[in-house]
Amino acid sequence: MKIWTNSKYIEENDTFLCDDKTIKYLFDAVSNGASKIIYTKDKNKYLYEAYYNKIKDLILIGITGTNGKTTTSYLIYQMLNKIGVKTSYIGTIGFYINNDIYNLDNTTPSMDLLYNLLLISANKKCKVVVMEVSSHALKQDRVYGLLFDAICVTNITEDHLDYHKTLDDYILSKKKLINMTRGKKICMLNKFDKYYKKFISKKNKNIIIGKNIKIKKVKNKLDSTTIYVKDKKQKKYNIKLIGMFNIYNFLCAYFIIKSLGYDINLVDNILEKIKEPSGRMQKIDYKENVIFIDYAHTPDAVKNVLKTVRKIKNKKIITIIGCGGNREKEKRPIMANIACKYSNEVIFTNDNPRYEDEKEIIEDMIKGAFGKYKIIYDRYDAIKEGIEMLDKKMILMILGKGHEDYQIIGDKKLYFSDAKTVEEIISN
Repeated sequence: MKIWTNSKYIEENDTFLCDDKTIKYLFDAVSNGASKIIYTKDKNKYLYEAYYNKIKDLILIGITGTNGKTTTSYLIYQMLNKIGVKTSYIGTIGFYINNDIYNLDNTTPSMDLLYNLLLISANKKCKVVVMEVSSHALKQDRVYGLLFDAICVTNITEDHLDYHKTLDDYILSKKKLINMTRGKKICMLNKFDKYYKKFISKKNKNIIIGKNIKIKKVKNKLDSTTIYVKDKKQKKYNIKLIGMFNIYNFLCAYFIIKSLGYDINLVDNILEKIKEPSGRMQKIDYKENVIFIDYAHTPDAVKNVLKTVRKIKNKKIITIIGCGGNREKEKRPIMANIACKYSNEVIFTNDNPRYEDEKEIIEDMIKGAFGKYKIIYDRYDAIKEGIEMLDKKMILMILGKGHEDYQIIGDKKLYFSDAKTVEEIISN
């Protein structure tokens, strides 16, 4: 039996938990199979008390930040499973447990779904759950009652200001996580993020990249990186990831695992087997060219991925990029400007226009554009054009949607995958 605060989730013999606002969905819950209705004035407290004793022994790792949450979490998920520590993952790309993947609507699910996923993890004998913790979830108390054995703040740049309105509110929402620690109270921070000091708490064991963990040397290749890092002594790491941002993601993941007390020698033996999650600098070779698909949809993320590929020897960089509709308009010209600055040519196209006019979104973007660029509204046609522009030793960047396999246009959620589109066009 599961407890749900959303009547849509109800299945046979489940319990519907409602309050003054949701009691109107009582009959929907019953028609969906609810065997019990519970009314309460505090749904969060009820869920916590109903579930917590069943999940309290799970080691919880919470990752927040503007960029890098998914990659850092996914690296921890892979590394722990590969050394025999059964781990599940909850985040942007879904719920991963054993060899199963389930789609989620939000980076951090609603509290009822989240607690049920934690219960599934406990019932399936997971020792660890690593999860992305979004600013929305922290502000809305979706992680109410949870305490984390290790947390990480990857970085902070302006994002979700359509919801938070101010950067201060965004940071304050993220900061809630530093007071939700237990056990070893590990807090991974990055000195190269200008806001990292805001997340230092005397109550936590703060481990800071650039202070406790120093990067001495970096060697870049097309599909791998060698890093020389000094912790207590200098050590070399070979990883199948590229970009400085991915080095930070890797170090956060690695030193969280080390600080939790797991056998780091076992981790060292599997490092070359770990990889980036789907849609994060996902590499596709095409003739003598390289195509990268990445989820970058903030100014900082776009700059990071483009600066990374500029270090790869190439004749030209072509970037395909758009911006989501009904989201903060302020970043549109900034992202366009960054794309033009770090690319030889840019194709502006649709991302998820939602209920906005696609032409207005692109018009906002090109206020910051310069140099060689073109506009192709249809994303499939834009990708096709980008591939046809490739000659030899060029790089095509397809940014914004990454792992997503849909496009939201108006009230319709249509199937669309950048990776599948590239594969289809190449095969033809």
